[in-house]
Amino acid sequence: MKAVVRSILAVLPLLAMVSVSSSAHGQVTATAPVSENPTYTNRWDVDGGFQYSHFNPSPGRNINATNLFGWTGGATAWMRPVWGIESSVRGVYGNMNIPENSYNVPTSAKMSETLFLFGPTFRLMRHEKYAAGMHVLIGAAYGSFDKDFPSGVQPNTLDIYNNKLAFGAAVGGWYDHNLSQKLAVRLTTDWQPTRYGYSEQNEFAGSVGIVYRLGSLTK
Repeated sequence: MKAVVRSILAVLPLLAMVSVSSSAHGQVTATAPVSENPTYTNRWDVDGGFQYSHFNPSPGRNINATNLFGWTGGATAWMRPVWGIESSVRGVYGNMNIPENSYNVPTSAKMSETLFLFGPTFRLMRHEKYAAGMHVLIGAAYGSFDKDFPSGVQPNTLDIYNNKLAFGAAVGGWYDHNLSQKLAVRLTTDWQPTRYGYSEQNEFAGSVGIVYRLGSLTK
């Protein structure tokens, strides 16, 4: 009997240590910081920056796609912390690779494209240091391809799209790196389809810029 009592008394300090350790671990777990930041309650995002797209101005195989550079600007009205309505305006400029021709069109002719897009955006990740999400935007694209064409010569003479207001869209994702609660650097990448002529153009587009958050969803 004494041996049993001694065994129980020997085990009690160990059980006490395990109990204290478990209690301390539970307290640390309960007080660990929450990764999701509850302060994303701004009403508006206003953004602007540098825009890039990779675009082919011709349905033919003898003209290569070209890199276009320019600007982007937009705004988002947040209905909830996780979704809102976004508007985006994008303007890009560059040069087309035109084959040698008898129409006095330079082989590096200028072009531009301006897009006006609108649609839902979703803030899927919300953390103190960053946020990320996706958007689906639709609207219109205006392509200007005749800047260096002589008067009376249409771009389609050289298998280039004529100037046109066409369908445009952007489907992609965005990432915000927060500099403060109101200011962030935003990186966006998009599949940007357009439809000039009778064919679709599958552009790749990307941008980097600054986002400023203002207003509040709460009163």
